[in-house]
Amino acid sequence: MVIAVCVACTTRVDKVIGSPPKGGPAASALLLVDRWHAGIVIKISDIPGDLVPERRDFPEAEYLEFGWGEWDFYQARGFNLGYALKALLFPSKSVLHVVGFGGPVAGYAPYREIIEFSPPSHGFERLVGYIDGSFAREGRGAAAPLGRGLYGDSLFYQAWGAFHLFNTCNTWTAGALQAAGYPISSAITVGALVSDARRFGDVLQSKPAIR
Repeated sequence: MVIAVCVACTTRVDKVIGSPPKGGPAASALLLVDRWHAGIVIKISDIPGDLVPERRDFPEAEYLEFGWGEWDFYQARGFNLGYALKALLFPSKSVLHVVGFGGPVAGYAPYREIIEFSPPSHGFERLVGYIDGSFAREGRGAAAPLGRGLYGDSLFYQAWGAFHLFNTCNTWTAGALQAAGYPISSAITVGALVSDARRFGDVLQSKPAIR
């Protein structure tokens, strides 16, 4: 089970020291968490400018969920011990898993904790910019999908950053919140991430089993 904690998601992030961002909220980002994995949900209509052009791959969706993970392990259609060990022992390539869906979010994720963050507009734009910068693109266009995702209307994309034991999906997700200005620690485990996130966000749906 420890393997699952480590290889469900990553990229390098720098810890932000300070207070939560000040200013009126422009749009919300949602942290979705289960026992092993964390991801970020944003509303497509809130994405500023030309950021995340891959949104055009989901013409029927209202929201996008973004998760980051190890290349082979994340794309496998079942648990693969060899991929898990490789991810833990050696720095590996990474992918983004993007899921398009319609609201309400609680209906999409009934068994996950949901924490809402409403940073000021500049913080929200930096958060979306962090996600946008995680796509490994060639040229200036949108990244081409690698293939179908794990469930629903989802796709995999090549991502920047090396996955390893100390750089997990939870680290990547913490980086998105740090980019928005929240003093979230660069968590390796989902429990550490949620502990910090509950201090700065609004818990819309709680799952006490997440520690």
